[in-house]
Amino acid sequence: MKFVSSSHSYGGSALHLQFTPKNRRKVFTKEFMRKACRAKFEEKALQLGVNFEACDFGPDHCHIFLTRCKNHSIANLAQHFKGASSKQLREDFGDFLEHYKMGDSFWSDGYFYETCGNVSAEYRKYYVERMQKKHWY
Repeated sequence: MKFVSSSHSYGGSALHLQFTPKNRRKVFTKEFMRKACRAKFEEKALQLGVNFEACDFGPDHCHIFLTRCKNHSIANLAQHFKGASSKQLREDFGDFLEHYKMGDSFWSDGYFYETCGNVSAEYRKYYVERMQKKHWY
């Protein structure tokens, strides 16, 4: 992880987030859902000014790994990423999601988070990018 210098600070921040669709529905078995969700996450990261380092999916959850997120609280980031992706996915794929009986929301209420230090940042990126493959076998 590279440190970032701003007018009054110098350092690094990295965050691993995991979100689960409501009732752990396996909506990410479809590639179009994974691609659309990832695209919205990337767009939101750009809007927020955070680095979107990695993203991967299990059939019933997703992981994202962010860096340069010092200006945002964890709760704020989770709210932004879940809110934007939920709205977009329900608008674009409402007919497909109707089958899963998820109601008015896409994501479950909670989320997992873990801040990552300098040593574990590379490991988290590796985990998010490659280790999720086990869910598909």
